[in-house]
Amino acid sequence: MMNAKPSLDEIRQAHDAKKSGVLTLARDNDTISLFYREGRIEAASSNLGSYRLGQFLIKEEYVDPKVVETLISKAQRQKVCLGEAAVRNRFIDPSDLADVVRNQVMELVKHALENDFSPSGFVSGIHSIYAPAKIEFSQIILELSRTNVTRLQIPTNSFVVLRTDQDLSRFAWHPQELFVLSCLKIPASIPDLARETEIATEDLEKILTVFDRLGLLEVLSQPDLDPRGGAEADNGLNTAVIKRPHFPLEYLIPRTTNALVSEKLEVLNNGSSFISEQFKNLKVRINEMGLVKPLKAITISSPAAQDGKSLIAANLGMAFSIDAGKRVIAVDCDLRNPSLHRYLGVPLEPGIGDYLGNGHLGPQCYIRRMKNLFFLTAGTATADPIELLSMDKMKDLIECLKIDFDTILIDAPPLAAISDARIVTGLSDALVLVVRRGKTPYGSIENTLRTVNREKLLGVVFNDVQPMLFHTHYSYGYAYYDRYEPPKNRKIRTRVKTYLDS
Repeated sequence: MMNAKPSLDEIRQAHDAKKSGVLTLARDNDTISLFYREGRIEAASSNLGSYRLGQFLIKEEYVDPKVVETLISKAQRQKVCLGEAAVRNRFIDPSDLADVVRNQVMELVKHALENDFSPSGFVSGIHSIYAPAKIEFSQIILELSRTNVTRLQIPTNSFVVLRTDQDLSRFAWHPQELFVLSCLKIPASIPDLARETEIATEDLEKILTVFDRLGLLEVLSQPDLDPRGGAEADNGLNTAVIKRPHFPLEYLIPRTTNALVSEKLEVLNNGSSFISEQFKNLKVRINEMGLVKPLKAITISSPAAQDGKSLIAANLGMAFSIDAGKRVIAVDCDLRNPSLHRYLGVPLEPGIGDYLGNGHLGPQCYIRRMKNLFFLTAGTATADPIELLSMDKMKDLIECLKIDFDTILIDAPPLAAISDARIVTGLSDALVLVVRRGKTPYGSIENTLRTVNREKLLGVVFNDVQPMLFHTHYSYGYAYYDRYEPPKNRKIRTRVKTYLDS
């Protein structure tokens, strides 16, 4: 790999020393500047035209070239950066912008290393970045390991296994990589891995090459190997029949450290506030109800759109995740108008749509984690959400999550408009209904109460109310509501290709 390059050493040293400032890399007249805050790279700039932010917005299909020119003019007039202008004009969400900035940083770092840029100085200081990338050095090493991947040639009569039991959740793995990692806790041959994962041998060898570059892989010859750990092993043993260990969620599920969390995620941002206490009280009340009957899978929905159900689901998920020793996951099943990822400040993909539409990868491969809250975003957009949610695979997903998690909070679409929410509610143990004061029509509330399974209805959360209305026996209030306007002209974008697509 590129460990001996001076520029990579400087990048590593700035990370390890938790520096804040600007590291400049140069070659001839070309320069690349990396902006650090406490050891993380927050942004990058360059005089290389093809690596400017506008080009990445075009390449990832958020805007076209003419729009970029207009946004640059607006940004100059308003004295803001291009990314902020794109958000202000509703071409992109802040969390998606941060993801684009991350891609820009990684491409610039790769370019600098591949073209022998040299460090030309570090200037200390704090710079304000509108949508910071927050890239750890471990992610740089992972991306470099994925660059120019040539297939690792492993004899078919050899076995591969993870070299260590170390925590690998610091890496932002692709779903396919996660699946293979989960299968390497015990030795396996390449043919057995291909059968078990249903990943093409060529792609499987590329993934193993990445693991090998990271120093995670050990290759064993078959004569020296006893896959079962006993004297009765023989060379004809098929490792696929060996019982695989349980998926190690805490050690493999990627931890999100670069989220652009919404200020409305009150439980995370201000855990001692009055609003946070309301969510903790709601959690306690739900737990008390759970003493009467099991309440593992809980749907959060509303009679109509814009009632704030996703905001309630995100904050309630954070409130549940505070409890020590409890595993909690939030699942965004609103495949038509997903919002959970926006409050968590993470990219939309990968998520539940990718899992339901993909076939062979396990659901754990699409889960991510923020602090102690696991989550499944909506994932890739689909033209027919009802068909996906009606699949037996969706039912199997809920049952699978019930094995791994103590509480599953499902952010469902509104109940009045479409049948998606009724499908999801039918798979859950309970329903919490969100009603927004002064917004939710009485007719929608009445229709919803007539159609829902009243045995599953735990109660109603009143949203956007004044503190004086909080003192009720049955309902809980949330003091403000996030009036959000999604990006205009949103379309289904082409998924960014990975090294497995080349």
